[in-house]
Order: sequence, then structure tokens, then C-alpha cells
Amino acid sequence: MKTYLSFRSLLTTCALCVGLSMTTAHAQLGQQAGFVEAFQPDFLSRDITLMADILEVEDWQQPTIESLLQDYLADFRLGTDGLRDNMKGMRDQIFAAGDNGAMAVIMAPINSWLQEKARLKQRFIDNLQSILSEEQQQRWPRLERAMRRDKELPRGVLGGESIDLRQISRDAEVPPDVLLDAAFAVEQYEVLLDAGLLARSKQIERSQDPIKEALIASDYARGLGELELIVAKRVALRDLQEQSIASLAAAYGPQWGEVFRTRALAAMFPMVYRPSAMIPYFAAARDLPGLSADQISQLNALEVDFSKAHQDWQTRFAALRRVEEPKKQTEETRRKMLQGTVNAVKPMGDPYRPMAEERDAADEKARLAIAAIIGPELAAQLPGAPKMAAAANRPMSGGKAGSSEPGLNATTVVPRESNSQSDKALSRPVGGRDRGSAAPKTAE
Repeated sequence: MKTYLSFRSLLTTCALCVGLSMTTAHAQLGQQAGFVEAFQPDFLSRDITLMADILEVEDWQQPTIESLLQDYLADFRLGTDGLRDNMKGMRDQIFAAGDNGAMAVIMAPINSWLQEKARLKQRFIDNLQSILSEEQQQRWPRLERAMRRDKELPRGVLGGESIDLRQISRDAEVPPDVLLDAAFAVEQYEVLLDAGLLARSKQIERSQDPIKEALIASDYARGLGELELIVAKRVALRDLQEQSIASLAAAYGPQWGEVFRTRALAAMFPMVYRPSAMIPYFAAARDLPGLSADQISQLNALEVDFSKAHQDWQTRFAALRRVEEPKKQTEETRRKMLQGTVNAVKPMGDPYRPMAEERDAADEKARLAIAAIIGPELAAQLPGAPKMAAAANRPMSGGKAGSSEPGLNATTVVPRESNSQSDKALSRPVGGRDRGSAAPKTAE
């Protein structure tokens, strides 16, 4: 992390030296140009454990592998230190190149180092493989898959792109016997995931040089084309993850499959599938003293209707995110490309706000319906009731003078913030064994 931050500071300094306009379009392309990867080693000290476990390293091999890795890391540090020193000494050259040529000057030493970095990686692999037995060589593909999963999986930017369904299965506490019965489905997921990660990483690597050239020439059309190729691989990987949720849930059976599916969807789209704050609100209403059998029955029916509507909202919200998230990855570059043309587009607004407002309106409608069933006296005992009553009795304001902001009045509905303390207090974590909502209270 320290190396990454140092480089960002250095690159920003170089840009400011020549007055470069580091627009969001530049940043969007720059994220895929290999700048960050240049300062990240391909192997880390913690990889020793993974190598030892998968290759089943002999005792005599362990010190040799550790020595090889330390040599690799030392050479890598020398290389990145030399790159920094080189770039720090390029200030005058960057000034002389001007706005149009500065990017090419900055990229020249980075491109040279990336080639050397690849050679260091291959040299380490060759040296490591030279000490492995024939049986260990046969385990090498498995090690490659595990390391790719460890290093490539976190590079996702779309919802669900970086989730590890194996880990989610463990977090969901799926029993060992169920996992054993589903071993084939889990193995298939691992194979498909590795293929998706490999396809994404290869496309990112193939696009790096064209994106660098596009940055140098401010050729946003070319840069956009490469970004779209990368985004397509990201979408394919995200879709693979979602399909795998369904296949693994089926393999785990009705009981554990649903527990796993709930956790996986919450990990894929946290803002969509987080528990509704109204579920514990319904529970709190049913727990109030003095309710009649008819009132409890009405509350149960209302909760069923609310849950169905909420699930429909979640389905539509998830579908919207599937469409909008990929657009966001190319938005600024496309806008820069079309700037000044008849097809110029304005920056995107928040495409998710209508869904948030719909959720808030549905929650408020449910609260009012609950209050109508149990009456005002009992409704005053529900969570958050005193705060809402105080807000309702607060003197109304007419908005700021000279502004277009509407004032608050008795009919104004203020959407609740998604991270408000009241939401946190009323929300429950997505469950493992016994974390689901309580069964509706009966009229016994």
C-alpha cells in the first residue's frame, strides 16, 4: 500500500508540473493503463504458505523457495526505486514536452520497467520450477489457479465481480456433508471462475498499450473502445458469478441453498439485498401488549404483502444495477469523446435515486398502515416514534432565501439516508443458521 500511494503522489506531481488536465476521463483510462500494476510485485512473502500447501513442499525445499522469493522481492524493490529516481529527475524534460507531450515522457520509463518486471516474474517461476519434483510439477496448474484467484479476484469493480462463493459457503456455515455432496458443483465453479479471471486479466493486459497510446494522443475514441472490451469481460465474470450462485444453491439443497443464496446476493449487491428495516418494525408491532387476534392477523397479512412488494423492488433494483454499473466504467471517457459534438452528453445523474425514493415511500406507507391497525397510542411505543413525532411537530421553514429549495410542510416526505442510525438500529445482519426473521406471531 505504501508503494502504491508513493507512486500516485509522484504521478500527480508530474501532472501538476506541466499543468496537465487530469480529468476524470484521464483517470478512467489511466486506471487500466498498468500504472498501479507497475508498482505491485507479482509475488509476496505470504505466497510461500500457498506454494507450500499446494505443491506439498519438502522440508529441504522450503529454505530454497524462501531465498528465491527474497531475491525476487529485492530485485523488484531495486527496480521500482530506480523508476522513481528516474521519474523524479525528469522534471525539466516533462516541462519541455508541454501538455501534449508530457504523458509520453512520463510513460517511457514506466513501459521500460514493465518489461523488466515481466522478466523478473518469469525468472522466479523458472527458478522455482527447477527445484520441483515431477509430482510437484503436476500440481503447478492448481497453484496457478489458486494464486490467480487470490490476486485477480479482488480487482473487480462491478457488483458481484469479486465475490468468492467458496468463502461465502463457509460463512453461511454449510455443513461438511452438504459440501461433500456438492463437491462436483463447487469444482465446476472453481474451473469456470478461473477461466473468467484469466479472460479478464488477459484483456486488461492486451488493452494496456493501446490505452497508453490513447492517453498520449488524447484519442478518447480508441481509449473508449479498449475500455468497452475490458468492461465486457467484467460483465461476463459478474454474470458467471450470478449463474454460479444459482447452481451452487441448487447443489446445497432447499435448506442450505437458500441460506447460501441469501448471503451471496447480499455480497453481490449489498445496497439491494440488505435486510429491510421494516421487518423488525413489524416484529416490534406484534410484540406490543394488548393486541387482539384480529389486529395480529392484519399485521401478519400486511407483512406478507410488504415482503412480496419488497422482493419485487429488490429484483428491479438489482436489474437496474446490472445495467448502470457497466455504463459508469466508460461514462467519462465517452463524454470526453463526444464533447463539442452534436452528440455531446451531460454527466449522468444518480440513476438509483428513484429506487431509493420508492423504497422510502413503501416503508412510510407500511408504517402508516401499521399505525392504523394498532391505533395511535400503541404506535407511539414503536421504535423511532418519538423522533418522528418531534419532527412532525417541528416548526416548518420556508427554505433558504433566494434559493429554489422547497420548504418543509406537513405533506413533505423526507427520504431516509441509507446509512442512518435508525436504519442500522432496525436492520439485521444477513443470516447464517438462525439469523432469519422471526416467525409471525399467531393469535393463540
